[in-house]
Amino acid sequence: MFPVSVVKIIDDNLKYLVDKLEAENPDLSVLLARQFYYYVTQNFLELTIKEPRKFNVLEEFIIRAGMEFNPTPTANELASILGLDSVFIKTTIANLQSLQTLANTPQITVTPEGSLFYKQGSVPKPPYSVQIYAITDNLIGTITFQYEPLDNIIINQNQLYLIKFINIQQDTPALSSLQLADIQEIIQSSNLGLHIPTEGKFITDFKWRGSKQTIARNISLFVIFNQNQNKLDIQIRRGKEILAPATKKIQELYNQDKISLEELSRLA
Repeated sequence: MFPVSVVKIIDDNLKYLVDKLEAENPDLSVLLARQFYYYVTQNFLELTIKEPRKFNVLEEFIIRAGMEFNPTPTANELASILGLDSVFIKTTIANLQSLQTLANTPQITVTPEGSLFYKQGSVPKPPYSVQIYAITDNLIGTITFQYEPLDNIIINQNQLYLIKFINIQQDTPALSSLQLADIQEIIQSSNLGLHIPTEGKFITDFKWRGSKQTIARNISLFVIFNQNQNKLDIQIRRGKEILAPATKKIQELYNQDKISLEELSRLA
């Protein structure tokens, strides 16, 4: 049964979206459409990137010796095996060590990173740095990475904060707990083109720079009555997108009688 006692509360800036939703779905009636604000955190992250170049013949021999010989030879021993001046071998080894392809040991020792590049038929170019931003959103439960910083929304204390009505818990891992493999995985899924192992492009190190920023973001709360199913649907939206994790949180609160429809309607 339609809850006739509830007065519709629609923010002016959401009226167009509400009218469009109701026009496209005659069985739906939006009882409440309010815009709220909550906070995410933004951190500045510096990445170290290495890309491949094809190794030359001498580099290949040296790396193969470090991987295939047992025991692995020293620079002088390999020079004797190859019949070359040890100066050439030592110079090439020093360069490979500076690229962290070889470890700084008397014996020729290939690093795990060196093995990764060797499988691609390459050695790394000198590393370079890239700066990006990490956005931690506990409402949605995500950590995302992007090139550009978020724009901070200017709000005043009289405006409503969604955080007052939804208990935003720390569902996302703390940034300080992330290891290199975690950073690589998240950035690879973000399609930023910074970590592409199949092409021999690797993030090899990362550092957090500067201080954490707190950024306000807007979000919308919709309460929709479905006449066909005779039920209320409560949604958290960003524009037309329904944010499933956040929607689930407030839907559970409503279902558990921790917040009523009347309370939702009084948020104005």
